[in-house]
Amino acid sequence: MSRKWQFSVFMRLVVISTMTKLADILISAKTTLPWIMTSIGAPSWMISLLVPIRESGSLIPQLPLKRRIQHFVRRERVWRLGVLVQALAILAMVPAVALLGSFGAGLSILILLLILSLGRAICSLTMKDMEGVLIEKGRRGKLVGIASGLSGLLSLISAGALILGKSQFEQAWLLIIIASASVLFMVTLPLSLALRARVTPDDKHTSQSFLRTLRSDKALMHLIISRCLLLHSALIAPFFVSITTEQDGSFHLPYFIAASALAAFLSSYVWGSWSDKSAVLTIRIASVICVVASGAFYCVFDAGSLWLNVGLFFLLSVGYSGIRTARKTYLLDIASGDTRTEYVATANTIVGYVLLIFGAVYAVIYPIIDQHIIALMSLFLLLGLGQSYWLKKEK
Repeated sequence: MSRKWQFSVFMRLVVISTMTKLADILISAKTTLPWIMTSIGAPSWMISLLVPIRESGSLIPQLPLKRRIQHFVRRERVWRLGVLVQALAILAMVPAVALLGSFGAGLSILILLLILSLGRAICSLTMKDMEGVLIEKGRRGKLVGIASGLSGLLSLISAGALILGKSQFEQAWLLIIIASASVLFMVTLPLSLALRARVTPDDKHTSQSFLRTLRSDKALMHLIISRCLLLHSALIAPFFVSITTEQDGSFHLPYFIAASALAAFLSSYVWGSWSDKSAVLTIRIASVICVVASGAFYCVFDAGSLWLNVGLFFLLSVGYSGIRTARKTYLLDIASGDTRTEYVATANTIVGYVLLIFGAVYAVIYPIIDQHIIALMSLFLLLGLGQSYWLKKEK
C-alpha cells in the first residue's frame, strides 16, 4: 500500500467528513432547530425532543441495521445510501418551514428529523468501518480532529454572513441554511466513489446476542455507562439557545452557530491529537470543561447577558467536541474488523434507548422545574466525569 495512495484516501476522507460535519452544524438539533422551533411558535415540548430524536433515531436502529449490513463486504456503498436519506430529509424541511403553520411545521421537522437520523445511523456504522479499514491506528483521531476543525472554520464563515444579513433576511437565510446542509451531503457522494472499504463478516459475531456482546468486554460496558451520563453535554445545549432567545426574542442563532463553529475550529485538532495519545484522558479533560460550563450557566442565566451565555455555550461546545472525538477514537482502538461494527451497534443502541428515556422525562418535568433542569443535567455530567475513571487505557 503506497504512501501516495494512503495520503489520497486520508485527504478524501477528511473532505467527506468535513462536509458532513459542516452539514450537521448547519442543521444542528442544538442550535438551528431549537431556534426554528422558537421562531415559528412551535410548542415548547417539541424543543425538549429535538436532541433525543436526533440522537436516539440514529442510535437505536444500529443493532438491527448491523445485522442487515454485515454481509455487505463493500461498506462504502451502504454509507452512500445513508447520505442520500439525510440529504432528502433535510431538503424536505424547506417547504415545511416555508408553507406550514406553527404546529404543522414543528411536527414535520420532528418527523423529518427522525428520517434524517435513520440515514445518520447507516452512516455512523459504515463510516467507522471505512475509517477503521482505510486509516491505521494512530491517525484516526487526527482525521476526526482535522475534519471537525475545518467544518468549524466553514461554519464560522457562514455564521458571519448570517450576522451581517440577519436584520433583513432572517427567513431567507434560514431556508438557505437548511438547503445548504442538504447540498453538502450530496457533494460527498461523488467524492466517495474512489473509496473501497471491504469488511469480511465475522461469523462468530453474526449470531452473538446483544447482552453477550456487552458482557464480552468490560471496556465497552464502562464506555457505554460513561457515554450515557456524558450525553448531557448535548442534551443541555438547546436550553442555552432557547432560554437566551426567550429572554428578548431576538435573532441570536448566528452567535450560537458561531460559538459552536469556533469551538470546533480551535479545539478539534488538539482533541484529535490528544485522543491518539490517550482517549481516556481526553474524555476526562473534556468532561471537566462541560461540567464547568453547564454549572456556570445555571448560576448566571438570570443575568440575561447574551455574550456571557454565548461564551459559556462556546465552552460547552469545546468540551462536547473533546468528548465526541475521544470516545470515537477509543471505540475505534479497542476493537477491529466486524467486531468493531458489533461494538458500535451495541453501544449506540443502548445509548439511544437511554436518550429516549431522558428525553421523555425531561419533556415532562421541564414545565415543572423550568430552568432548574440545567442543574439536574449538570449533576449527570459530574457523574459522567467520575465514571470515566473506570475506563481502561486503550493504548
